[in-house]
This record gives sequence, C-alpha cells and structure tokens, in this order.
Amino acid sequence: MVNIREIVVFGIIGVLNTSIDIGVFMFLKYIFNLDNQSIWIIAINLISIITAIIFSYFANKKLTFQHKKQTDTKEIGSFLIVNAFGFLVNTSILKAIIYILPFIAPNLEALIDPALIGKILGTAGSMIVSFIGYKFFVFKK
Repeated sequence: MVNIREIVVFGIIGVLNTSIDIGVFMFLKYIFNLDNQSIWIIAINLISIITAIIFSYFANKKLTFQHKKQTDTKEIGSFLIVNAFGFLVNTSILKAIIYILPFIAPNLEALIDPALIGKILGTAGSMIVSFIGYKFFVFKK
C-alpha cells in the first residue's frame, strides 16, 4: 500500500534528484558545446542519470521507503533494472522532444533549449516508472 508520507518524501527527493540530473546534463552539454542532434547527447544523458541514480538509491532506501534490510546483490540488481527502464523512458522522451519540437514550435529554440524541455519531460516520465519500480520491486517490505 502506498502512503502519503512516501509520496511526499519521494517527491522531495525527486526534486533534488531532478536538479542533479538536469544540472549535470546541462553542464556537460554546455562544457562540451554539444548540438542537440549530437549522438553524444545520449552519453551525457547517461552520465547525468547515473549521477542522480547514486543519490536516488541511498536517499530513497533510507528516507522514502525506510528500507532497513542490508543491501544485497538482488536489491542492487533490481534497482539497476528499474533505472535502466527509467533511462530508456527518459532518453526516448528527450530524443522525441529534441526531434519534434522544432517542427511544432520553430521559434521556441530562440527562447529555450529543446534539450532542456525534453530532459524535464523525460525526467517526469522516468520518475513515474521509478516510484512504481522502487515501491513494488526494489524496496518492497
């Protein structure tokens, strides 16, 4: 059963996690001066997600789900599977937005980077996948 405290704490950790993910992504995109069509967008997305996943694992285990069981290979493996699926959701949405947005709103690129919009929407999609996976697959009681 899902309780309100878990959802609230997951949301707070999610904001921090999202800040880490998007911050690292945009920092690397800027540092390496990557074009939105670059194949390297996927690589920096992976790096930013891995950075956020490390934070997410410890914060959600201890704070959200108050999981006291000692970490074992099964827990780590299921955590990685959930996050691999989340990465696929995140990257699919990111690439779709980067590709579609210039056709839908061609002048928007002058105001905001389509990669940032895609990253935010992709993160929202992967957060849903992550909560369900963590709750019922990784940190089940």
